[in-house]
Amino acid sequence: MEVLDPSRAAEDIARIAADFERQAKSFEQLRERMATLTVTETSRDGRIGVTVDNNGVPTDIVLAAGTRGMDPAVVSAEIMSCLRRAQATLRTQVAQTVNDTVGEDPAGTAIADQYAQRFPDVVSGDTGSSVHAPKEPPAHTPPLVSPELDAPRETSATPSRGRKPDRDQVVTPDEPDDDDEYYNRKSWLV
Repeated sequence: MEVLDPSRAAEDIARIAADFERQAKSFEQLRERMATLTVTETSRDGRIGVTVDNNGVPTDIVLAAGTRGMDPAVVSAEIMSCLRRAQATLRTQVAQTVNDTVGEDPAGTAIADQYAQRFPDVVSGDTGSSVHAPKEPPAHTPPLVSPELDAPRETSATPSRGRKPDRDQVVTPDEPDDDDEYYNRKSWLV
């Protein structure tokens, strides 16, 4: 049976407490450094930029005047490309910050692993220059606009300054229901 030396036990406890304090300071520094992390990625032509915060959430999207008149699908695809690249860069910066601040600590490794799971590598074609065209609807999907709606309608009324002639038409139900009769007897001024 081993006899514990009280002075050695006190030294061990003091060493453990100092290690915990050092580790707590390291994680406080990590928290402070991560709180200030932001990443901005721009498109290759510089017309679109996306900034993400330390959680990978977009905090700013900048569209230069050159995006005016661009196909919205192209702009959307470019924004998403910039977002994915910013999040992947953030993941790399978080891993580096964790390694520089707390080293090979299991809790730090867990933080870096969470970012790696949330923000995977960018697909090799997702460099900002590739733009994906919108997908064609399946063949069985009816067209969004029918030919009847595209054809101009003939009306006897003359539209007034760009207004559609049907806007002046009041549509009411054929027969009033209980709610209509109830509200017809009430005043909205009260």
